[in-house]
Amino acid sequence: MRGKGEADMSQRVGGRPNEETGAGTAMSVAAFLDDATEPFAVVSPPGEIALDTRRLPDGEHVLRLRAVDALGNVGWRRIPFTVNNGPGITVTGLRPGSSVHGAITVSINAFSGEEPFSPRRAESQAPVPVWTWVLFALIAAWAVWYGIEFFPTPPEFAATPTYAANPSAVAGMQPASGPNAESPPKYSGGGSVAGFDYAALGATAFTERCASCHGANGMGVPGVFPPLAGDPVVTASDPRAHIRTVLHGLRGIAIRGTTYAAAMPSFASLSDQEIAAIIDHERTSWGNNAPLITPGAVARQR
Repeated sequence: MRGKGEADMSQRVGGRPNEETGAGTAMSVAAFLDDATEPFAVVSPPGEIALDTRRLPDGEHVLRLRAVDALGNVGWRRIPFTVNNGPGITVTGLRPGSSVHGAITVSINAFSGEEPFSPRRAESQAPVPVWTWVLFALIAAWAVWYGIEFFPTPPEFAATPTYAANPSAVAGMQPASGPNAESPPKYSGGGSVAGFDYAALGATAFTERCASCHGANGMGVPGVFPPLAGDPVVTASDPRAHIRTVLHGLRGIAIRGTTYAAAMPSFASLSDQEIAAIIDHERTSWGNNAPLITPGAVARQR
């Protein structure tokens, strides 16, 4: 890349050798700064030159190198560079190319490597960007959700879908332990109806899916989960309301004058056999004595 007026100089210098160009002698390189016509250094390559930028004003500069070989051929090279020896300047409140109106406040700071370190001046003062607060709020909300969703739970309840649907309601529940702990009552139903052996599956499915909320004894949690023992839906001769509740869930309905805080989740993901077994277990346990159902009854209610 040639500077202004340098194109004619990058060709062979004719005539006899002279001292200025070095033609007819060994290769020489002359160094020029900016628009200077006289070189500040001349070396025979390979060689080095000293360039003290402290003598130059801050800003854009150009180092021009002129090489002349023994035959008088001349070549040029331009090297732009920036000098930045003075204090650094930071500005807050006015951006390059911004459109402003009225009175504005512009904060200015300057710092230099020659000065003692000052923590107060090390960083420019500026308000925290709005996006930072938004990001902080999102992270805080995620942390709260994560803590509720994955709060440690008793091992026997951890895998139940009921707990996953109502984490806050049962977060404080702890399993009973010790010699005086109440043992879950044994399944009180038995046999089969229409060829379906509900007794083999009901107690196990209820313990895995329902006991974390309604309790192994069917008494629920006061104000949170309703009891199943003596519940009018569970003991009704017509099982359709009972089936719909297990299949599709329920919330906001007063039971015996009490509205419970936790929602009943849907268990529609279970098979007809599993739902029928759970319902039959509930309808024949804890003193309940209601007619049994079959998987076909569940299929019809879907």
